[in-house]
Amino acid sequence: MSTLLAATDPVDQPEWIDRLDELHLLTPLRVLAIVVVAWLLTVLLGRLVQRLLRRTMGLVGRLDRGGRDDSHEPQRGEARQQALTTALRSAFVGAVWSIAVIAIVGEIGINIGAFVATATVVGGAVGFGAQTLVRDAIAGFFVLAEDQYGVGDDVDLGHAVGTVERITLRSARVRDADGRIWYVPHGNVVRTANLSKAAQAAMALEVARSSSIDAVEAVALQLCDELRADTIAAPLLTGEPRVVGLAEVRDDRLVVKLLAPTLPGHHEAVRRAWRRLALAAFADGRLSVPAGPTAVVERPPEPTVPSE
Repeated sequence: MSTLLAATDPVDQPEWIDRLDELHLLTPLRVLAIVVVAWLLTVLLGRLVQRLLRRTMGLVGRLDRGGRDDSHEPQRGEARQQALTTALRSAFVGAVWSIAVIAIVGEIGINIGAFVATATVVGGAVGFGAQTLVRDAIAGFFVLAEDQYGVGDDVDLGHAVGTVERITLRSARVRDADGRIWYVPHGNVVRTANLSKAAQAAMALEVARSSSIDAVEAVALQLCDELRADTIAAPLLTGEPRVVGLAEVRDDRLVVKLLAPTLPGHHEAVRRAWRRLALAAFADGRLSVPAGPTAVVERPPEPTVPSE
């Protein structure tokens, strides 16, 4: 029996640990050590996340812009970085302190088996009910990380078209042309068109069906020259406007397409200048206005009255 008891005796501990245990200070010191380690991990992970995001987003931004600097959009880049840093830091902090709480409860001597089982059931129920919220948050994280759109951008999100006024990890607030506010969750967006990043203005000339194609294209070339000389459109062009050619043939009109490379987000200003020039061409007779569709109304024949 003595041999068995000797074999089951605990390993000898240092005297200072035994002394702390006698003074009932060992458990509080362990709890304090867990709290300190968790706090240090929180600070270190926060700084590490911020540094990695700053370096990663800066590299991605330079690659997206062909190596150019992002000094023209400093506020936008800082807002993206702050939102992503907050999201990742919150996730890491939650994980670290959850582990710390479990470790502290174990040090106090409370059986955490029942709590873990209950937390598993509650967490599964909450996760199942909040799956839409989680999907929106994950989609919003990638929207911010990839800089798909930001505050001030004109976007088409499928559900709403307008200007982004506010963007969070869960949703985007968009104001349309009528002044209405739309709140669009990121998880519900299937496709995204960032109109502010468009670097090309697509324009069209719709002329009468009887017009000569060669004559219309010659006038279109003249309008391209006038567009390059326009005081409003010229600073916004990054290349030569060109005539693509005949794009559509309809019953009452011909559609000639033109393209003009522009600075990102300034395609609408170039289109407005183009419309003024095209309107002047119609006014001075260089282009013929389409006659418009003709409505044909069929009347049923009048019934014949039999003669007596």
